[in-house]
Amino acid sequence: MKDRFDEVIGEILRPMSELTMGPVDTMYLMRKDGSFVYTDGYWHPEGTVVGKLIYYPDPDGLKDIHGRRYTSIVKKEKDGEETYVSHIDQIKKLYRLFPDLPPDSHHLILAEYQVAFPRDSFAGFFDDRASLRYVMEHFPRINEVVRLTSDLFEVPLERLGITGSSAMGKRGADIDLVFFGSPEENMKVVHKLWSVIYSQPERQVVEYGKFWPLKIYVDREEVCTFYVYKNLSDAPVRDCEVELIKENVEAYGTVAENINTLYTPVVLTLDNVYLDGEKSDNIDLVIYDGAVRAEFKKGMRLHIKGRLVNLVRDGEKTLTLSAIDGFDITHEKFKAGVPHLKSQMEKKR
Repeated sequence: MKDRFDEVIGEILRPMSELTMGPVDTMYLMRKDGSFVYTDGYWHPEGTVVGKLIYYPDPDGLKDIHGRRYTSIVKKEKDGEETYVSHIDQIKKLYRLFPDLPPDSHHLILAEYQVAFPRDSFAGFFDDRASLRYVMEHFPRINEVVRLTSDLFEVPLERLGITGSSAMGKRGADIDLVFFGSPEENMKVVHKLWSVIYSQPERQVVEYGKFWPLKIYVDREEVCTFYVYKNLSDAPVRDCEVELIKENVEAYGTVAENINTLYTPVVLTLDNVYLDGEKSDNIDLVIYDGAVRAEFKKGMRLHIKGRLVNLVRDGEKTLTLSAIDGFDITHEKFKAGVPHLKSQMEKKR
């Protein structure tokens, strides 16, 4: 006999056979064991889905998903407040809960804090746009706020989807709205968002001590915006193999192009580049950390601790700088070269 979970999930879950173009960023999928995985980015080596397991079935879990109990791997409650679990602790817990996962599933050159799940372990996926239609039909408040946001940013409903808990047909604590568009179309949305939140500070969202540049209050509801390439050919890191060239690289560079700063992975073009102290050609920086989306502006001078890789497409290799954590990147006050503070201060004397 079907329960509420079977009814709702059965209505909106799509079979994996329909995922012909591969997973995209912001997508939730359900594994055959009932756990839910969230994808970050567009890079999925053949036969895998790269992402994070967010919720797993647990009779004692605090999360209710259509009448069934779940526990989160990425968050925990402490003193009545939600806190994030560190990336490393998430990975450790994942292997304890699912010992059948290959032990090297997280050894991903570009996305070390993600996991490559076997594609055949999934029962299906949730289409962001189909999920939005479902929750707008069943939750009047979501319907109202989504329409207000659509009007605010002058983006038609056809270009919108939803992720987070609502992707599974639930009413979440906030509204995780997905914008589908070209890089230029999506950047136009973000510029509008910034014009609103900087002129109306009461609409800015600050959580966990951090100001979030892609969140906004719409009619007192928190709306978190996500951005997906309308044409997957625009995604700079997709359908490629990755070769590790060098670990523990120290790099400096200035952001010359940031049209892909809204996405996961963040991809920036750097000029005036130094790699381990040596002048280098311009290079792309790939950051597989969704928490730093929209943080990087043109002209910023960055100090990066990462690794050098080759992205291989159709036999062609592109040397690329990779970082897996926003904490590996800092903003430099020096505008050029490799900073040597002592020598620069001595020159001023």
